[in-house]
Amino acid sequence: MTGSKRIRLITLVAVFSLAAMASMATTDVAAADRVRVGLTTKDFGYLPLFVGIRAGYFADENIDLQWIQVRSNVATSALIAGELDIAASAGSAMRTATRGAPLKAIFFPYQKCTFVLMGAPNIKTVQDLKGKVIGNSAPGSTTELAANMVLEHHGLNPKKDVKFFLAGGADTALVAMQQGLIHARPFNPDAAFVLKKKGFNVLAMLADLGPWPWGGYASTDAKLSQERAKIKRWTRAMAKSLLHMANKKEDTIRIALQEFNYPRDVLEEALSVSVKAIDSSNPGGATEESLRKNIALTIVEPMNLRETPPIAKLVDFSLLNEVQAELGLRKK
Repeated sequence: MTGSKRIRLITLVAVFSLAAMASMATTDVAAADRVRVGLTTKDFGYLPLFVGIRAGYFADENIDLQWIQVRSNVATSALIAGELDIAASAGSAMRTATRGAPLKAIFFPYQKCTFVLMGAPNIKTVQDLKGKVIGNSAPGSTTELAANMVLEHHGLNPKKDVKFFLAGGADTALVAMQQGLIHARPFNPDAAFVLKKKGFNVLAMLADLGPWPWGGYASTDAKLSQERAKIKRWTRAMAKSLLHMANKKEDTIRIALQEFNYPRDVLEEALSVSVKAIDSSNPGGATEESLRKNIALTIVEPMNLRETPPIAKLVDFSLLNEVQAELGLRKK
């Protein structure tokens, strides 16, 4: 064989090898199960999901995770229609399930509320709010419920000692506080510590006031039965993400810096609140007592129900329990 023929043969072998490798890579990507997760917005509250992406936990589970921004009022409908596999709207899903929809909350990243009650620069303590105006996102919303909990904890009567003002979302509420229309409002931790840098005051952290399952994800009964293995792998990746946040602070901050446009000091303080709300012995879960409290506050009272719906109608932790057992966090 001449030198030129030998070179040509080697080149052909290399080309075919590269083509085979590319084909195998394409096959691997195609084999990954796509999981479509609906988020109402991209904010710090969804950090566990982005930790799972950046740290490779979803890839380890052969999941091609696709997060989709959807309006809160359509997330539940998209779940029922099968357009989403999972939605970060457990509260809405549970309320809809109360009316008979085939939906279940399946995962709560936080066992405590991560809201931080922020006060205007002239409001130094919760007691300073007596006779003042507190912003909410809607009557009976979680922002109002959170403010009520703080007020009651500090001996104030939410119905007599303060007034509530519909201030909309975080951006409009900030403007309302700067204009003096409201004097306080609960914010997510990232927004709260941005406000702190601008001279606003931290009045209370809801995570200090006891359990309140928070930031939950929901799916449909159909997904939980027909695509159970896929949803379980998503659940395992999320549980590992929570443990990552609790045990690997520096790497979690690195990921947060890549995902969110905040200074490091804001992210450090926001992460401290989030980690305080995580139960590393029960990542993704919640106690029956805290679930009953959640159901009473966010479903029974606002919907004026005569009877409290059973937890099993609204929540399904069966996959989470299996995952925790496999991770050595509970007995099999």
